[in-house]
Amino acid sequence: MQDSGTLLDIIYGGLEKHAQQKMLNRYKNIRSLFIRTHPDKIEEVTKEIEESLEKFKGRSEIIKLLVSEGYFMDTGIETLKIEYGLIWEVYDYPSFTHYLIRLLKIVNNNGKAWVAVYIDENPDTAWWTEEERGSL
Repeated sequence: MQDSGTLLDIIYGGLEKHAQQKMLNRYKNIRSLFIRTHPDKIEEVTKEIEESLEKFKGRSEIIKLLVSEGYFMDTGIETLKIEYGLIWEVYDYPSFTHYLIRLLKIVNNNGKAWVAVYIDENPDTAWWTEEERGSL
């Protein structure tokens, strides 16, 4: 199967038009993506992620979780509430890459809400051994 980049690149391409704020970071071979958008965009953002994942279904293990509530705790202080969310964990076999994708509807203490997408892409994951990867 020929694709047009990594799963992170594909999702980023689909979500960039919705982003009010975005940040793509790299450390060595590992990347992370953060996108923040309006809460009214949650269905469109979910659809973009699901459509991106469709391209990886025949080649990857995909785990999907539903979040009904939660919180962010920073240095022992609850800072944000999670009202809803979806989490996907993807093990892409051809690229030996692990992805953690979080889509969260977040509300601060003042009642302001937004949707945040967090993606971690790790091609150096220890889920595959050197033997499984072949000689590097």
